Amino acid sequence: MVRITTLILLSCYVVFISSSQIALGNQNDKIKTASEMQLRSTPIDIDIFLLEEKKKLDTNSVYSRVMSCFAKPFGNKHGRTTNVHETVHGINNALSNSKQGYRGFYCGMSRGLWLKEPDVSMIDIIPNIPDILKEYRYTLYFVSQLKYWQDVGLYPVDEWSAYICGAECAVDDYTSNVLNDKNKSDSVSGALEFSVYCTALAKTIKEKDREYWENYPKFKNTIKFFLVRSEKVFFEGRFIFPSERQENLLNNLQNHPKAKPIRDFLIKEFDGVFIK
Repeated sequence: MVRITTLILLSCYVVFISSSQIALGNQNDKIKTASEMQLRSTPIDIDIFLLEEKKKLDTNSVYSRVMSCFAKPFGNKHGRTTNVHETVHGINNALSNSKQGYRGFYCGMSRGLWLKEPDVSMIDIIPNIPDILKEYRYTLYFVSQLKYWQDVGLYPVDEWSAYICGAECAVDDYTSNVLNDKNKSDSVSGALEFSVYCTALAKTIKEKDREYWENYPKFKNTIKFFLVRSEKVFFEGRFIFPSERQENLLNNLQNHPKAKPIRDFLIKEFDGVFIK
């Protein structure tokens, strides 16, 4: 297992990686990478592992890094970002099926992590999501598909990781001139929307599974890591892929009185990501 310690230095959010053994990958691989992210004032420690390379690709792009980690990518019929999103679900499912009592998540840079399952359900999360912050994906995941995932409290993190990677792919493709469609919109809003839902998940766990919250810091650290990635990619792609709904959601999150419980929780527990 590889310990990743993220340290904030000046204007960079830098991931320093030292390795001894790497699960599911080349056991002799020495990882030497650094990822720049938004400035944040506290370090984050997370344990991640290098995923086995399933396809021999040039992994310079976000898209190719994701594709290289799964033997059967979703396909490009609906576009590269959707391919990345759905392929991340495939990676997450394969990881989750390989370790009982844990859910596995792709976390970028061809790497994954596991989280122990808490003693909460999807139903438990719903009261902690203010109505003012329920955007258009809410009905699909918390109403229509609830019966399939109601006992899997970490399921929102599965969707979140997929939306983050899809957004990162969209921004990366745009800045690399792979995608030049100026009419394309709404490619990064999922990262923001699921930041709300997964903050509600964290709030629910603190309330309902106190032992997990207090004695398993990897969960909180992982949520913080994903929040910072979401904040970074959202603000990078906000005006490249504009959406009136995402602007309303951001404004409500930052200012609406009914969003105060989520806003206060982000400030208290996660250094004010998306708020300050």
